[in-house]
Amino acid sequence: MKTTIFYFSATGNSLHFAKQLAKGLHADKMISISEVIENNPLETSAERVGLVFPVYAWGPPRIVVDFLRKLTLKGKPYIFSIATCVGIPAKTLVTVKNELRRKGADLDAGFVIRAERSSLMKMNALDKIIIALDKKRKSLQTGNERLREVFTTVRELRKHKPETSSWAANIFGTLFHDKGIDYFKSAAGSFKVSGDCKGCGICVRVCPRANINLLKGVPSFGDNCEFCHACIQWCPEFAISHPDFDTELPQYTNPEVRVNELVINA
Repeated sequence: MKTTIFYFSATGNSLHFAKQLAKGLHADKMISISEVIENNPLETSAERVGLVFPVYAWGPPRIVVDFLRKLTLKGKPYIFSIATCVGIPAKTLVTVKNELRRKGADLDAGFVIRAERSSLMKMNALDKIIIALDKKRKSLQTGNERLREVFTTVRELRKHKPETSSWAANIFGTLFHDKGIDYFKSAAGSFKVSGDCKGCGICVRVCPRANINLLKGVPSFGDNCEFCHACIQWCPEFAISHPDFDTELPQYTNPEVRVNELVINA
């Protein structure tokens, strides 16, 4: 059965799991959403379609929603999705399901897996409230723990109801997701670049929105940011900062992923 896996990844967690899925399911294609988001037309004829991406602000990243709205699905594929999550998934996968239903398709199976923290954002009062409300959070399992279950479900084309947080966390997460995503879009305006920057351009090459340019060897940021942390976390000098970051958190990228795998249009 022809299988295509689309993924969005910034620091490598989602890419690592997408690679494991692709290998286990003998996928024909593994495609970066960041690389094809500007394609026109954007379509697939695969019989099984997978979507792998991280949770941002209690929902799907903006780039994933934009991708789903542009994507043309030929035929009636079996569609599955995995959301990698550090905190609270809320109704992330329900949002994906609703976007697919708008185009006459459906999300047949949806899983949430626990990932290592790749965000440097400070925990605010709202974060702490929603975390306290989510009674399911402590039971989140890693990709390795759930891989066999995901493989079996997808291979046998089973239905698996999109996983969510507990009801109270779902309500608050859904309520504040759009506000968070709107803030992320312009957040790069507050990025600071230290004198440690060597002008290597890695930040430019890993940005999923082509939102960074080098001006006289120094990164300059536009207003179309995913706030995905790719530029910060892959910077060899850790030279990019933001007022909302917890300065005590260390730089993080998935140890199984190399920066060249995240470079856009390499």
